[in-house]
Amino acid sequence: MRMLIGFGALLLAAGVAGCSISWSISESSESLGSSSESSSPKDGVGKAKIPYRDDIANMTLSVAGSNFTSANYMAAIGRIAAQRSISDWEGEKATYYGIGKGLKKAGIAKEAIGKQAFLTGVLGSRSEARAWIEDGYRY
Repeated sequence: MRMLIGFGALLLAAGVAGCSISWSISESSESLGSSSESSSPKDGVGKAKIPYRDDIANMTLSVAGSNFTSANYMAAIGRIAAQRSISDWEGEKATYYGIGKGLKKAGIAKEAIGKQAFLTGVLGSRSEARAWIEDGYRY
């Protein structure tokens, strides 16, 4: 009986240690995976900002070719940014990449970016805005 209790305690200790070891290994591999994914050149903005970029792209697609005003467009960007916990959308490349992605989906040529009335405020917000929007056509 004494041997059974000793063996049970040994199994319990091994089980606890095994859980701890496997948890540590999985946590380390998840951590490594996320850090290497966060700077992927394929997405241009890092994995965490892809949903924001894509929200901007979808909104841009929906207003392209409409009579949407620049003020309304900028307000809509601000709402999306706030929902995604982005405090400075004008300083965020993902905003402009999303605009470019949406314009591309809408079939608007890069040469016609400046002719989109709803983009007037966005294009005036930063000197790099047009270049970043054009870069967004890659996504």
